[in-house]
Amino acid sequence: MILIYLLKVSACTLIFFAAYKLLLAKLTFFNLNRAYLLLMLVLSFIIPALTIENRHEVTVASQEIPSKIAYSNDGFVEQDFIDDGSVTNNLNWNQLLMYGYCLILATLVFRMLFMMVRIQIQLRKHAIDRSGAVILVDAKSTIKNCSFFNQIIVDSSLQLEEKNLVIKHESVHVKQWHAFDKLLVNLVTAILWFNPIIYFWRNAIDHNHEFLADRETSKVADKKLYASLLLNLAMPAKNLAINSFSKLPLKNRIMMLYKEPNAKLQKLAYLAIIPVLMICCMAFINRKEIIVEKKLAGNLASTDAPVKPNVYAMNYLNSNIKVNPNNAFNEVEPTLIIDAGHGGKDGAVSGLDGQKEKDLNLRAVKILKEEAAKRGIKVILTRTSDQFISLRDRLPKQDATAFISIHHNATLANAAVPFSGIEIYVSKLNSNIKMAEDLGAGILSKLKQQNGLEVRDSLKNASLLLLRESKVPAVLIELGNISDSKTLNYINQEKNIRRISNLILDGFVAFSKRGC
Repeated sequence: MILIYLLKVSACTLIFFAAYKLLLAKLTFFNLNRAYLLLMLVLSFIIPALTIENRHEVTVASQEIPSKIAYSNDGFVEQDFIDDGSVTNNLNWNQLLMYGYCLILATLVFRMLFMMVRIQIQLRKHAIDRSGAVILVDAKSTIKNCSFFNQIIVDSSLQLEEKNLVIKHESVHVKQWHAFDKLLVNLVTAILWFNPIIYFWRNAIDHNHEFLADRETSKVADKKLYASLLLNLAMPAKNLAINSFSKLPLKNRIMMLYKEPNAKLQKLAYLAIIPVLMICCMAFINRKEIIVEKKLAGNLASTDAPVKPNVYAMNYLNSNIKVNPNNAFNEVEPTLIIDAGHGGKDGAVSGLDGQKEKDLNLRAVKILKEEAAKRGIKVILTRTSDQFISLRDRLPKQDATAFISIHHNATLANAAVPFSGIEIYVSKLNSNIKMAEDLGAGILSKLKQQNGLEVRDSLKNASLLLLRESKVPAVLIELGNISDSKTLNYINQEKNIRRISNLILDGFVAFSKRGC
């Protein structure tokens, strides 16, 4: 999730910097431009981190949850579900991206710290005189005619008038704390190293610093003499931690030096920041819709009570509805983790038409996710492609409302044809068994509303790792026996899988609303 957040931050920087270049960059209100660049940089990180909660209180009748759950005595479980306890390492691209990002971030931060240490080493080696904040260095020093925090570093070989101009210029950087601006923007550049806009942003802050210092220096110096000195001392910028007196390129600085100040009325251009800020807020502030259910005693709600809106039929942006353990109020977070069984080298069984179970499982969960998205239910898939993932790596690692593993049954060679319809498994060895039973029984009752496939009228118990060790209520659903031609023909039709998916979601929604 941190990478998604950083992408949103990058999008904010793009919008804010585009506004700066189009509206503000050519204005001579350098202090205002500095404030804009620093403030918008900070807001680029704050806006995507904000969350707006919209709470809706509704009154509903409490529902009785069945106290007894029936189990089938049929002990058949397809063989490739049986866990042997082995753990297989699996390449996780999200983790790989995160490790790569952190490695580059650490490298850039180390480089920045190294530059700061190198400055101090250079000063100790080449300093020949110190007078207050001013340090004179010999001609061999690569760090000269610049400032570093409260230190002004000047080449001792300069003429007295030239030294005074350099000191005056660098004093502006010191008095206005420009070094802290550079420290901030260099740190942000390390964090957003993948964002090309941040490098332009850093250059804009550097240029603005020089415009401010040039303006103050030109008040006490001849502009032609000052511009000539800038050209004579021009050198490439080698250290990003310092404010150099004259670094290439100089075109913009010379132009701004001779440019007439803008009329005060042109400050109205800064009002354009308001709609730009509103656009970023509307686009990148997270929204959380929370339905608070106030339960009434008994099974029937008052006729005067407001009708509960179907929150699951709404498609909220970044919907994230939480569970409140309070007995009187119940907040439900429709977060469902769905597992497509098998995958990659584990193809599992094949149907009569040659289709592998792993492919049918993946197809089913993708349809299930599509239908969930229409209702605004957040779904996380354990796999989205044909890849092998070990059983332990499939276990939910996020807080979620429930975990559902999707599979298809098949008849083993020389075995009697087992139940050909839909079955739901739970594990009595799981600490959440009561909640898993409630989830499974609810889905089972909903699935009986479809007529295409027979549905097992009771849950089945299986000591499967996914069901046994899940930290959230977990069920495994067999969508049918693909060794049976009638079943296979039915599940090969997408409309039927969508119908089954919606019934599964109906059961999940009912489970969530009960605050389980």
